[in-house]
Amino acid sequence: MRHGIDRSVWDQSSSLDHERGPIVEPPVRGLPGAGAPLFFHELTLGCAALPGEVKEELVCFLEDVAHVRRGPLHLCTAFNAVYFGYDLDAGAYSTDILDPEAFTLLGSGVRDPLPPVGSFVRIERGAHSLWGEVCASFGASLEVDEDGWAPGSVSGAPFTAESQAPLARAVIDWEALGALTAVEHKELARIRRSSAGVVDQRGHVVGTADTSGLVSGRDHSGLYRQFLLGPARGLLAAGALGPLLQDPADTVAAERALQGCFSTLQELLRQAPGLALWDLYAQPVDRHRQFASGPVAEEMVDRFTRPASDGSARYSAVWPVLAGWEREVGDEHALELTAAASAMVDANLVLATQATGGRLRRKVDLRIDDSWQQGGIWRAQALPVDVVLADCDPLIPAGLGHQEHLRPEAGARTGSPSSRQNASVVHVEHLDAALLVVSVALSGADLSAGRLPLSGPVLALLGEGALTLQVHHSGQLVDRDVARQRTQREPGGLVPVRWPDSFYPGIKITVAAARSGRQLIATTALLPDPVRVGDAVLDWDFDPVLLAEAWGLPALALPVGLVALPQRPVSGGYRPPVTALEVLIVAALVRDGRIGPARSRSLDGQQLGAAMFGPDVVTPPLLWTVIHTCEDMAAVGILTRTVVAHGGMLPEVFTWWPDTEEAREAQRAAEGADTAARQIRHWRRPWERRLPDGHHATAAARARYAQWRLEVDGPDADTELSEGHTFVRGHRRGHGQAPAWHQHLHR
Repeated sequence: MRHGIDRSVWDQSSSLDHERGPIVEPPVRGLPGAGAPLFFHELTLGCAALPGEVKEELVCFLEDVAHVRRGPLHLCTAFNAVYFGYDLDAGAYSTDILDPEAFTLLGSGVRDPLPPVGSFVRIERGAHSLWGEVCASFGASLEVDEDGWAPGSVSGAPFTAESQAPLARAVIDWEALGALTAVEHKELARIRRSSAGVVDQRGHVVGTADTSGLVSGRDHSGLYRQFLLGPARGLLAAGALGPLLQDPADTVAAERALQGCFSTLQELLRQAPGLALWDLYAQPVDRHRQFASGPVAEEMVDRFTRPASDGSARYSAVWPVLAGWEREVGDEHALELTAAASAMVDANLVLATQATGGRLRRKVDLRIDDSWQQGGIWRAQALPVDVVLADCDPLIPAGLGHQEHLRPEAGARTGSPSSRQNASVVHVEHLDAALLVVSVALSGADLSAGRLPLSGPVLALLGEGALTLQVHHSGQLVDRDVARQRTQREPGGLVPVRWPDSFYPGIKITVAAARSGRQLIATTALLPDPVRVGDAVLDWDFDPVLLAEAWGLPALALPVGLVALPQRPVSGGYRPPVTALEVLIVAALVRDGRIGPARSRSLDGQQLGAAMFGPDVVTPPLLWTVIHTCEDMAAVGILTRTVVAHGGMLPEVFTWWPDTEEAREAQRAAEGADTAARQIRHWRRPWERRLPDGHHATAAARARYAQWRLEVDGPDADTELSEGHTFVRGHRRGHGQAPAWHQHLHR
């Protein structure tokens, strides 16, 4: 039964952005209304490299864009605002760079996947054209009930080639390129009323999600970068990346520059004090507070924090609940156009605050399980929760619903870990829909018994059948039969396991596996300095309590956190880096990497993922988790990365170097040779220059312009140079510059 709500409740709190209501916009700061592209070259270098005043100006600009535009600001639309130039005074993009003819045509009769967030789209109806920008997108599964109840099977369900392409809903900002005229408003209204229209009654587009390529269909940051370098290449070429896109050899540099820009923008959005972030969306804090303080938010918390009647997990989806309230109160505008995106982001922010703020009233565990499907599916379960969830971040989607659907025993609650004396200490470091990372401090009993202790819920996340365990021992070679072992599951862990002879009670290992995978990788971690305990010298990180119990020693007074990891920037878009993977990545490189200068070891991202987890389970989300973790390791000097020119969006090569002077010299030489990230800074892109009155371009300039447009846009390009303009060729700064503009003129 749907939970009722008074119309007055909805009216009081429904500042869902369709009219902006009483919201008072702050004064616009940042650049004036010219909307020129901002500091693109600096953005490609990373947030840490930005001068303080540039960083402050960019943060202010992003906050202003979020306040001025309708709906939330997504990472992809933030890129558009910077790259294409968002005019704050006009509250829209300028068409000086954006060519609507290059926009994705909707309703063309071809059933293509929906374009990703950030894409510019158009509808053609006779003499009328409508232009817009995709500002949000999320799943639209028909299996979710109208009251928001979601079957576990859809929560975190992967996109596979064997399954039918999932449905998705794209929210379009039809005023991103300027306010609609009266005629355009009428035309959009006609399309919304038509049963055969391109958009539905709310002005949204419902179609299939993108399941192609090596980018997850849930990762709109990755999908949009792929889209920009593919179908939208003509639009991208009109901006700062144009010079690199003219030469196929520079495509890798362009890809690298895009990736760096997106990573920097995401960090700037996190740092913006006036923005509240959910997933890759940013909502102005003052706008969100109006929703969060209203009765609708209170009703949502009341509904989403209810577990099933027996205390087991219940899954609830955001979008159907919002749509149900809209129907009950009869407000047909509450979720139309960009208001839908604002409502979705605001609702998730309210629930996220509850999940992390410790204010839940029903003593339940609340966590996001799928951030994409139906605007977000949340999991509520009565305490206590499984040990696998006890310490996991509630705002990292774990996809447990789909796992429990496939293997019902995975959802059984087991309470606290084993209470047997001298038990190993098992701690789940990271859990998401693709990856499981666990730290284990081995007790003397498990070490002697040849067991890898893992709880039932953790074992349930692994694949069926026999499992393969790869054992690495930092700084030591291990026998072949120890390095790779076949094991079986039993209650409480995996057996039999042969541990290296130098293992001692309490030694800590980090274990990782792909969700539903059958290969685990485990490694120890060397201490910065050995620790002496009695007559023993201990080289690897360990749990002093377990060691003292096993050796009959008094309590050991050792510093907490023997292994300190360096601080690193937060980056990675849809797939965040996982610090717990770092020791495993190094171990995999040392063991399986190609030998290079000074006995370095190298693998590209795809090879590294396969070496760690097996080639059959390296899904796009898992692959990007590995790559983004490697990128963060490279940012602090643990690895180096180089770009290899080949087809596709992936991968970069990551290299580990031994701690020798020879390796340090070779590493410095390798880093000096990798200029792809800096290459774009030395370019001055081709552009049209306005001429003084009475002047016009020479035939040579027109010919060069025509050749450039053909190279960028293909044989169907418009090669006619605008009257009153000349063409200035692209060149490297300080080298081979084109002749001055006046040498191309004649009266």
